[in-house]
Amino acid sequence: MLTCCDCVIGRVITRAGVGVIGLTVATAWFFLLSPQAQAPAGQTIAVVGARVIDGTGRAPLENATVLISNGRIQEVGPNVRIPSAATRVEAQAKTVIPGLVNAHAHVDASKDGGAPVRDQLLAQLRTYAMYGVTTAYSLGSTPADTAEGLKLGDEQDRVPLDRARLFSSGTVIADATPADARSNVDRHADEKVDIIKIRVDGLDSNPTKMKPEVYRAVIEQAHKRGLRVAAHLFYLKDAFGLLEAGADVVAHSVRDQDVTPALINELKTRTVGYIPTLTRDLSVFVYESTPAFFSDPFFQRGMALYGRQVKQLTDPAAQEKVRMNKDAQAIKAALEQANRNLKRLSDGGVSIAMGTDTGANLVGRWQGYFEHVEMEMMVKAGLTPMQTLVAATSGAARVMKLDAQLGTLQPGRWADFVILNADPLADIRNTRQIHSVWIGGHRMNIGG
Repeated sequence: MLTCCDCVIGRVITRAGVGVIGLTVATAWFFLLSPQAQAPAGQTIAVVGARVIDGTGRAPLENATVLISNGRIQEVGPNVRIPSAATRVEAQAKTVIPGLVNAHAHVDASKDGGAPVRDQLLAQLRTYAMYGVTTAYSLGSTPADTAEGLKLGDEQDRVPLDRARLFSSGTVIADATPADARSNVDRHADEKVDIIKIRVDGLDSNPTKMKPEVYRAVIEQAHKRGLRVAAHLFYLKDAFGLLEAGADVVAHSVRDQDVTPALINELKTRTVGYIPTLTRDLSVFVYESTPAFFSDPFFQRGMALYGRQVKQLTDPAAQEKVRMNKDAQAIKAALEQANRNLKRLSDGGVSIAMGTDTGANLVGRWQGYFEHVEMEMMVKAGLTPMQTLVAATSGAARVMKLDAQLGTLQPGRWADFVILNADPLADIRNTRQIHSVWIGGHRMNIGG
């Protein structure tokens, strides 16, 4: 049986002596992804002639225009009047989708990363953006990362962005007593985090597993302070307990057995979203050998950030440790179970949000690239490309309560979108055919 699935790869391959990035790399990356605005602040931009998939699940709009002003979408459709002074962006034969929203991300600085915490976080957020992930919801970080991350979150609606938007849970709450848990929730609320994250993992016999009376205290106190709670879990039994206690987001797949009609009903009745994080489990065992995607040119775009980890993961001794680790091998069956459950939950009408657990201060969880792998895996699990795109845009925004501002190409929302050179409804892997990425109406200096 699996006892602490998020610790497996940490036990198999340690990060000792391996920073996320060095100072030189961080500095180079900072300038590589500096923003290039297509128009001065306040000027109108018109993306013209594109197929538009607006993120709602509705059929695409053909030969449409996306009109943007002051960083927000003003109008979308095939018959939009374009002001004569607007900056035109020709997008014939291209597809526009909302920027991808990762509902379970992480941005974690490394102690030996060779750069200030803020610079490391910015490098990671720029990597997300380079891959079309325009919003990252960080579910767990260190105190130092939390402090800088909350500052970055405060800035993002006031300044032109050169990186993904960031929302944060702060540190994961894992206290042993209800009193300590309530105090910890209050501290997080005073820090003005966006959500509370708890971890309920392992067998009931595990002495470190969060007890029901503790997670009930966390959830009750969080709701008193106006905060929702996202729960790390593995077992079906724990999912029921957390839902009964009032948890608001299921932050990982149920992976021990088939989800039941009763669970589907509970999730729907309580309007609780479900984040599969399929690539989290993939990352536990895939480095038993050198994965084919290491030679994928799309993956290699991120080598300024990924390079040192790639070197570590191609070490034969490290790969042997993964092959010999029983928990790592057991995750293969857990991932198959997660795939089956995702299909059942989607068919049952549960709200699905794309999330990956990338960047969790563990090697091999590739910020930016794995979001595209996650979508490919979701389609292989049985979702349609449209269902997957909805989960990665409006679905993730809705589950994380960001949908009033993000996740769809609709009037009033932030103009966060990706222009693709190919249609992702024909093949979900076409999300990798990135022409350009736009955040708040500004084009990032990447691609196309």
